[in-house]
Amino acid sequence: MQKIAMNKTVYFLGAGFSADAGGPIQNQIIQFILDDKFIEKFQSNPEVIKARKSFIKFIEKTLYKEKKLWDNIALEDIFTPIDRALSTGKSFKNFGTNELIKLREEFHLLMGSAIKFGVDNENNKDYINEFAKYINTIAQKRLENGLDEISVITTNWDILLDNSLEDLTRRYSIINEDKLAVVDYCCYISSLEKNDEYIKPGLLALGKGGYNIKYLKLHGSMNWLHCPNCQRMYVKFGEKTILQNKQHCRHCMVNYKFSENESSIELRGNLLLPTFIKDLSNIQIQLIWQNAGIELSEASKVVFIGYSLPQADFEIRQLLSRCIPNHTEIEVVLYPFNKDIPKSQEQKENEMLPWKTFFGKRIKNDDSFIFKTVPEYVESLKKQN
Repeated sequence: MQKIAMNKTVYFLGAGFSADAGGPIQNQIIQFILDDKFIEKFQSNPEVIKARKSFIKFIEKTLYKEKKLWDNIALEDIFTPIDRALSTGKSFKNFGTNELIKLREEFHLLMGSAIKFGVDNENNKDYINEFAKYINTIAQKRLENGLDEISVITTNWDILLDNSLEDLTRRYSIINEDKLAVVDYCCYISSLEKNDEYIKPGLLALGKGGYNIKYLKLHGSMNWLHCPNCQRMYVKFGEKTILQNKQHCRHCMVNYKFSENESSIELRGNLLLPTFIKDLSNIQIQLIWQNAGIELSEASKVVFIGYSLPQADFEIRQLLSRCIPNHTEIEVVLYPFNKDIPKSQEQKENEMLPWKTFFGKRIKNDDSFIFKTVPEYVESLKKQN
């Protein structure tokens, strides 16, 4: 039986967490797509180049935006009209339903490519490796005390932290052959590679006397693919699977005798794109959100890193408001600079105000706010451990 920890910390990571390692914050994604170096990087991938052309044409011709303002367009203003039209079965301008579906798939691929472009251009991942080590150390204590003391929730698509965590759990599993440690996405997963024995559900790891690191990705992940027929989710670490060639569900090929070219079992990316109409119908995404709520309800402390609590994220605001108990301590790590200049006290007050307004009495005083870069904050965690 699982013991519930009296002191459980949940880390909630936003785009700012990965920014120092090249992960783009939302307003950088369009800049990356428009960058000439983007074309150079993906010139061998015609599908990405085609998606980029479709994206630019959609902004320029369909949304009728001036080129000088493209960098300032909110992604929600691109995806929400598409999703709204699809949800109501209506056309949008010169796009019918089938054309909108194809367009959305292209943009889906393009968003993943933009993340890869940003991450591949940077190599400052040391602080993410250190954060992974810290999380792993706390999770591993469960082997001694049986307590569930830590988990991580994120809105990020990138797999920087995933790969660092998986490297640690795989190493443990190899050294301890009779036990298993896993990155636990808190949903039902299968390994994309048929014979990979280290991608397993968290409960299996616990049953084998090992441990799990709960990592809940509310908006999907670049290393996830799902089958639209059976709803299985396939995972592979180390690679951004949504950018790979088309693959098909091996379970459906066996269970239903489908051919490997059957379009209904073609694996698809599993990213929740920036839109005011979040599609939470996928059963695996639903499980992740449900389990995220449980993690938050058990938390004695929730630490937000690189997350801005945007008004547009009303699904997440509802999750936080509904599930975090009144007695839970809130800690917020905020970036200390504005264009490389230290923030003034007035700027800090303005940045703290939305958090104080949202969480109310859960935030006791200004000590709940830590103005540090993410690498600096991770360094402080190392000293605590």
